[in-house]
Amino acid sequence: MIDVNTPIIYICDYDFVRVDELIMQAINKKKVYEWNPATGRTNFITKEKEKGEESLETFLCQQYVVDGEKLPESYLLLKEIDDYIDEPKVKSLLLHIAQRKLYDAAYNTTIIIVSTSIKVPQAIEKYVSFLDIGLPNEEEIKALIKKHVEVNHDEEGFDKEDIPKLMPSLKGLTAFEIDRTLDMAMSSNGTLRAEDKTMILQQKKQMVRQSGTLELIDANENLEDIGGMNVLKRYLEAKAMVMGQVSVIQKYGVQMPKGVFIVGMPGCGKSLCAKASAAAFDAPLLKMDMGSMMGKYVGESEGNLRKAIKLAEAAAPCVLWIDEIEKAFSGVGGQNNDIVTRMFGYLLGWLQDKKSSVYVIATANNADNLPPELKRKGRFDEIFCVNLPTKEEREAIFKVHLGKKSKAEKVKVEVDYTKLSQATEGFNGADIEAVVNETVERGFLKLIDENKLNEDLMITTEMLLTEAKSTVSISKSCKEQIEKMKKVFQSSNFKDASKV
Repeated sequence: MIDVNTPIIYICDYDFVRVDELIMQAINKKKVYEWNPATGRTNFITKEKEKGEESLETFLCQQYVVDGEKLPESYLLLKEIDDYIDEPKVKSLLLHIAQRKLYDAAYNTTIIIVSTSIKVPQAIEKYVSFLDIGLPNEEEIKALIKKHVEVNHDEEGFDKEDIPKLMPSLKGLTAFEIDRTLDMAMSSNGTLRAEDKTMILQQKKQMVRQSGTLELIDANENLEDIGGMNVLKRYLEAKAMVMGQVSVIQKYGVQMPKGVFIVGMPGCGKSLCAKASAAAFDAPLLKMDMGSMMGKYVGESEGNLRKAIKLAEAAAPCVLWIDEIEKAFSGVGGQNNDIVTRMFGYLLGWLQDKKSSVYVIATANNADNLPPELKRKGRFDEIFCVNLPTKEEREAIFKVHLGKKSKAEKVKVEVDYTKLSQATEGFNGADIEAVVNETVERGFLKLIDENKLNEDLMITTEMLLTEAKSTVSISKSCKEQIEKMKKVFQSSNFKDASKV
């Protein structure tokens, strides 16, 4: 960026010490003038407050209003100026310094803004280039682990064979976060062990949540917990096998799996498939909420999306779940949605060119209004349609939920699954789960009323059928929408999740 004469370089990061080290490497001992709200004008090397101007406006004014001969190359390092950057004089000075950098050969001053968030006024956005600081790679993570062990004098107690076991849990974190996480692991038992993986994942979950762009999901489900959708389940199992051999697939000309797009009726298991896939892939599940990506300032939304994707790439191999994607991108290309259009373009480009072991699962209730670019081959490996469960699938769903209930110590289940599936036509998976839960609860309340809590709770076909009759299924409560979605699925080229 410096070599191509970039006027303003914007770095969004909170590890200012690491950023300062990178700046030192890039500028090669050239003059740096630093300003921050805490100490005003600050010595870049010693971090001590310097005498002179206090305000950002005065600081910038002195750097801009210079005359005489050609000035030496210098840099203005501005930290955490979010509360000042919208001030009229500050915006004007930043604009004039950027323009002079471009058009005055005698003026060679570059502005570097470092902040924990992105805030760029429209007046200067054309002069700003964003610099993403990469997360540590595997070699850097190994070095951090070894350094941590050495500092804590734990060489004898630490088993080097545990490094590969700890590595996946630490991917996607900054160097600062890795140090902090290893400190927590060390303090828990006095050393580092492969068993610390669980505690590290809990710490990572908190840090990912704090990023505000992704959420690390605790997924306890597996594909066997899903009733029906056999075609989709077998498809995901096959992709998981390919991803499990990522180190050798190129030798056989096999392309890295991109992901799958699951479209279907509400409550029919799309989210459950995404959660269960994490167990199939033996990888962490990261959830992207498109609503949390939207920011107030120019470039903030796109920056949040880049940050989320960078985090997913660094955490690979992983499963990235984009839930209800239609809420973010339906109607892209219309008026007054330039930000969404740019975000959509960035996501499409990443999906198309992705080479990493990030398996993307996008889910949507309705893909009718989504742009065709998202649904064509090349973005996802396949698009599956999830309809209301068939008779056989309803029977399988009942077996899954009642099987979980029967594991309870005081619950006994004796039912006719064929009768249950016949009586629940038009029910989705969520409806069936509700029937089972309500039946168990009513049976429990009856035991309380009869003062029989010492007895077993027997779940029968009649109890479930009675509850099913009083349940308004989705095919009744949303009849028009369901019929419309059925027609869309019939006319689409999506693969049915249940049928070969």
